[in-house]
Amino acid sequence: MSSPSPCCSGVSAGYFGKRIDDAVFFVMTVLASVPSLLLLIALIMVMGRGTVQVCVALGITGWVHFCRIARGETLKLREAEFVDAARALGVSDLTIIRRHVLPNIAHLIIITFALSFTGLVLAETILSYLGIGLDGSWGQMIDQARNELSRTPIIWWNLTGASVGLFALVLAVNMIADALRDIIDPRTRREGQ
Repeated sequence: MSSPSPCCSGVSAGYFGKRIDDAVFFVMTVLASVPSLLLLIALIMVMGRGTVQVCVALGITGWVHFCRIARGETLKLREAEFVDAARALGVSDLTIIRRHVLPNIAHLIIITFALSFTGLVLAETILSYLGIGLDGSWGQMIDQARNELSRTPIIWWNLTGASVGLFALVLAVNMIADALRDIIDPRTRREGQ
């Protein structure tokens, strides 16, 4: 939910402009005006604690970043010469978006997804640490391990295990996104030749 919907909205707003751009920009401004963690907590308190509810709340709070990047890049690309040439040849707007705009913004969406994914994992960890997230989460494990640090024989390995697991997940996603960006980015491919 945090990737396809805002990408479609951002590309539509950037390419078609006018009222679509105004509507999407208004929604982006409203969502960006509220701190993400506060909005996330409020949404979960309203919708309830559950896997679907937490995913929907995380998707709503992560919507702005994808939409802003897709809109900004599409605004640049719609004025590019290859898009003007395709328009002059009579290619439809949807075909131009599919063949020219989306491939040129895909690498940015992947990078944004990786950065947002790690942010969303950390946000969910914070929610679980506060006791309003999912059961069996990194945050809940860290919270339980924190309590074990105050015992006389210090049990440190639970906190270390949960923290190292969280770090490994975030690092792995960032490395995968970096490798995919190197493969997909058209500018990187041109520079490498």
